Amino acid sequence: MRLTDYLDPQAILLDLPSAGKEEAFALIAGRLAAGGMIGDRERFLTDVLKREQQGGTAIGRGLAIPHARTRSLERIVMAMARLRPGADFGAEDGEPVRLVFLLGAPEDKAGEYLKVLGRLSKLLKENGLRKDLLKASTPQAVLDLLEAAESRLS
Repeated sequence: MRLTDYLDPQAILLDLPSAGKEEAFALIAGRLAAGGMIGDRERFLTDVLKREQQGGTAIGRGLAIPHARTRSLERIVMAMARLRPGADFGAEDGEPVRLVFLLGAPEDKAGEYLKVLGRLSKLLKENGLRKDLLKASTPQAVLDLLEAAESRLS
C-alpha cells in the first residue's frame, strides 16, 4: 500500500484561499467531485463535517487530517490542500492549519482506511516533509515528496 495510490494529482490543491475549515472542506470536496473521485459531494461533505464535530482533526504543527467513513464512496480517496493563509481549525497548539489531507473511505473498508490514516499520520510527523510540502510548486512535486518519504519509512 502506497499513499500515492490514493492521491490523484487532480486532488492536490496548492495555495487554496480559505477563511476557515468548513470552507476549505467544501472547496476540497468540490475538486474531488469535479474530478469524478466522489459522486455525491454534499453527502461526502456532510459526513466529513459530522466526523469533525466528534473531534477536531487538526493535529498541530500546521496540519489537519480530516477523515470520514461514508456511504457516498466506493473506494478510498485522498486530497491534499495547502492553505494560504493558514486557517484556524482549533488545533491544541493554536497554530493555523496550512496543510490539509482529507481522507474518505467507504464504510466497508474500515481496515484499509485505518492503515492509510495511520501511515499518513506517521509520515507527516516528519518535520522535513511538512516543510517541503509547504514549498512544493506542483502536484507532481507533492507526489514525489510523499513517495520519497514512504521509501524512507519502509
